[in-house]
Amino acid sequence: MARERVSITGRDEALAELRAALRSGAERGRLIVVRGEQGIGRTRLLEAAARRWLSRGVRVTQVRAGRERYGIDAVVEALRADFDRSGGPELIDCISALTRLHEHEPEEPGARFVTAVAELNRVFGRIGSTGPRAVLVDDVLEITDPVPLLLAARRPGNLVVASLRTGAESSAGARELLELADKVLDLEPLRNEDVATIAGGDLDESVHEALRAALGPFYGNPGAVLATVRDLREHSRITDHRLTVPEADIALPADHALVLRARRLGPLAPRLLIAAAAFGALDLDDLPLVADVLREDVAGCERAVDRLVEKGLLVGDEEGRLRCACPALAAAVARQERDVVRRLAAPEVVGARVAAQPLSSVGSAGSLRSAARAQSWSAADSRLVGLVGSGLTNRQIGSKLGLREKTVESQLTRLFAKTGCRSRVELVSVANAPRPGSGGVTGSRSSASAWATRRSGAGKALGG
Repeated sequence: MARERVSITGRDEALAELRAALRSGAERGRLIVVRGEQGIGRTRLLEAAARRWLSRGVRVTQVRAGRERYGIDAVVEALRADFDRSGGPELIDCISALTRLHEHEPEEPGARFVTAVAELNRVFGRIGSTGPRAVLVDDVLEITDPVPLLLAARRPGNLVVASLRTGAESSAGARELLELADKVLDLEPLRNEDVATIAGGDLDESVHEALRAALGPFYGNPGAVLATVRDLREHSRITDHRLTVPEADIALPADHALVLRARRLGPLAPRLLIAAAAFGALDLDDLPLVADVLREDVAGCERAVDRLVEKGLLVGDEEGRLRCACPALAAAVARQERDVVRRLAAPEVVGARVAAQPLSSVGSAGSLRSAARAQSWSAADSRLVGLVGSGLTNRQIGSKLGLREKTVESQLTRLFAKTGCRSRVELVSVANAPRPGSGGVTGSRSSASAWATRRSGAGKALGG
């Protein structure tokens, strides 16, 4: 078989690690765990490794993990797909035995475990007798108890590569798996130039600048970038390789893993992300106002904020305030929570927050400078922003004003550039903020210290 040169942009080092592991594990077998964020490219890495090994004559068994105990059914499917390379009368018997075990599992849990271990050892002992191979198990924690499968696959001297999502390590099965691993290979975010290559070399650099700002640290996640670019193209928001909407209108698709992760934290968590985007950043002193707007209790807001911090969706800045790690995530949930957007952008809410901030505050000073620039808005600008504050889409705004959607987008782009605002909610907040000299800014409380320190000083541990 002719050798195929297989490469993945930005992942050649990881492929080299797996290639070296195959050589070094030929005698006793090795277990490598590939760990990374959702969308970071774990599946693509395993597929590329499989293609490279097969092109070099290495035997490869790819197990597609599914929600079942011990992965019996997944192993059966993998062996059937691999039968031409690994087959023989004895393997037929092994597949038949596994199939019977899957269809007629012993009722006693202990007996089920012993039988499963015995049959898995028999199967992999059989295919391992033909020489070392690579056994790849993607999303290994989809299997309820994967350890017997992985140990049986490694025992004959095979290289076993199992992938799992970062953040899933808290389960007992994941901890046991990581303890058994000979090596854990963490996939880091890709470099900017690699992301640009994956997203499409035809995109203007200004598009990548906007994507970097909107996705934050997730710009290095190829899944997040590709999903966002695909969504922008599908909605005609990229034309002639350029972005035709304001940066603040870049949002993750509603079904993206990050959006689903935020929603799994409960209904309050996405609304707090919207609040962080609306205010530019959240300070501990903001929570009573936010809780009142969201009609929640302050303690519940604190717990939800802590969960968002734990999941990396809110991150601290130098002043100890919390900002959205991924503005495109906040934009995505804001599309589904338009009532929350309207309430946070209400004049009385903006006025209450500005009044509570000192003039020396970075956030307040920035808001006041933006508000000062907003004084020169025309009546048409004010009406446009008022419709934005009503939660309408650009198309709906255009329908009300008798304008094309593209015209609305260009006018908003101009207003974002003029005010320095980074989100639609912030734009509405600036429009509603008291103007300098109006007497709306009072108080002289000191600026916020670090979030965790403030919580600790109040006698509350993070997560408490």
